[in-house]
Parts: sequence; structure tokens; C-alpha cells
Amino acid sequence: MNTSTLLAYSEPQRDARPDPPETSRPGPQTISPTGGDQAPTAEKRSLHVLCIDDDEQILEMMKACLTHFNHRVRVASGGKHGIELFCTAILKSEPYDVVITDLSMPDVDGYAVARAIKDESPQTPVILMTGADTTTKDAKSMSSIVDAVATKPPRIKELNDLLLRMAG
Repeated sequence: MNTSTLLAYSEPQRDARPDPPETSRPGPQTISPTGGDQAPTAEKRSLHVLCIDDDEQILEMMKACLTHFNHRVRVASGGKHGIELFCTAILKSEPYDVVITDLSMPDVDGYAVARAIKDESPQTPVILMTGADTTTKDAKSMSSIVDAVATKPPRIKELNDLLLRMAG
């Protein structure tokens, strides 16, 4: 595995099947925009995904690309709006399968969004996107609230594979 590309768990994945869930929480996964050498996920299914970012272009791109993979995507322009949409979906018994949130947003940052989502629904996977360099050490320090870290802009195929593993 290319050491400059961080994918999956702390050890290389040998196949496309994720390990069974454990009682202890593994550190967050990381993907980088350079891609990786992991085998593609053969599984195809539609997920209910919430994308939160303050950049409208990123939201449009995420919605268009993830919809291409047959996911039902809702976008929120900012952390506060994202938390409101998430809570409303829970109240309507239409929860999101996965939440993708940007780290740096002016109103409510990605850490606060992740904490709010985990407080409401601890089992909902949260993927944190960041344009800044987030090292594996930084990602492991977020393991209590973030399930994976993706660099921005993400490679959509790798992000889709990650979504499918997270919601597995």
C-alpha cells in the first residue's frame, strides 16, 4: 500500500469486506485525494446521506456525484443548518445513514457538528472532510466523535466505498 495514502483502518485491507463490528471503537479511517490501491466495493445500495459544508460548490458537487451512486443526498449550508436537518430527520423517523461534514465552517465547525450528531444518534457514522492536512495522529485523537476523515476535495469513488463500509 502506498504510504502516502491512508485508507481504511490502521492496517491494509486485504479484501473489500469490512471486519465485523467490535465492542471497542477503532480509530477513524482516512482517505486522501490521491486515491488508493484498495479493491473496489462490489456492494451497491442506496444510503440516506447528509452533506454539510459552507461551500456551495462543494455541496453541489457532492450531491451530484453521490446521487450518481444512487444515494439520497440532502445538503446543508453550514453546521447549524446541518444539525437542524439531522434532528428533524430523527424526529420524523427518517434518520440519515451517514453524515459528511466539513471541518472549517464559520457558524458551527465540524467537530461541534460531529459531537451534536453523536449525542443524538451515537451509531450514525460521521465523516469529517478537511482541506487542511489532517495526520493519522490527529484523526486518532478524534476517534470518539468521528468515524472517518477525508481530505477535501475527496475522490468520489473512494468516498462512496467509504460510505458503504461505514453504513455496513
